[in-house]
Amino acid sequence: MAKKILDAPLRALVSLPTASLSDALDRLEIRGFMSHEIRPLGRYTRVAGPAVTIKDTLATERAIPLLAVEAIDSASEGSIIVRSVEGTDARDIGLWGGLMSQAAKVKGIQAAVLDGASRDLVEAEKMRFRIYSRSVAPTTSVGRTRVAAINVPIECGGITVVPGDIIVADVDGVVVIPKQKLAEVLKLAQEIDDTEKAEVVELRKGNKMSEVIKKYARV
Repeated sequence: MAKKILDAPLRALVSLPTASLSDALDRLEIRGFMSHEIRPLGRYTRVAGPAVTIKDTLATERAIPLLAVEAIDSASEGSIIVRSVEGTDARDIGLWGGLMSQAAKVKGIQAAVLDGASRDLVEAEKMRFRIYSRSVAPTTSVGRTRVAAINVPIECGGITVVPGDIIVADVDGVVVIPKQKLAEVLKLAQEIDDTEKAEVVELRKGNKMSEVIKKYARV
């Protein structure tokens, strides 16, 4: 999907909390939120962009993860890297480090979302590169996993992520919007957000919360 097509919707998404987006997906009977264990490693501003996926499997050979490097090198500006290890708990496996953060930052990649560990956080913080991960560990993936494929569907944080799906992440967590549902989710989320803003206005006036909730049917 061309970046110019996504620009306007992505700008709109960045203005909406992940909570509103998650609620919109709920209304469409789509689970869109990643596990609460996939959390920001800093207090980042909200980010939204298309997913570039990296799929690992367990392995013992000590091979440089060249496919993961290729995923970074070939990613479009504004993308978000999503990486996971198939079929295992990877909390003790470092899937991201300082060199990856540096390369991604220069490429204009906005963030990395990892169903596993990250390391070199001081470096990432200095360059203001956003990382959302299940854990932090000083380990490397070399000798623990191999990259099986890039830009294929993967499981991350309990959600299937398809390349090009839209990732939205903020301090509350990570939401995945199927790319074919983007317009519908954006419309619903905007309606939800507008309703909550109207409720806030009434609550600030001192109106009873019970009355406000009954009026707007939203909590």
